[in-house]
Amino acid sequence: MTLPINQIATFGDARRMILDTIVELRAGTMHTGTGMAIAANMKVLNDSIQVEINAAKMVIQAQQAGHNFGRIVTMGQKMIGNAENQET
Repeated sequence: MTLPINQIATFGDARRMILDTIVELRAGTMHTGTGMAIAANMKVLNDSIQVEINAAKMVIQAQQAGHNFGRIVTMGQKMIGNAENQET
């Protein structure tokens, strides 16, 4: 059973969308090109999340070594390209 996704706000929503895509492709109710586009976008999202995790790990390791780069920004809420609003 698939549930309608109006927005993707959590990792659970993203996982559900991936699983719904697989189910729909298997059932033949989704065009293969659409499924491939969703998969490509999910890979980009996954890569972005991994970069953010790696950056947080680096800050933690640096703090343990006595370096201070500022506070760790809450995951998924770091502003990109707007240094004026960044808190340190």
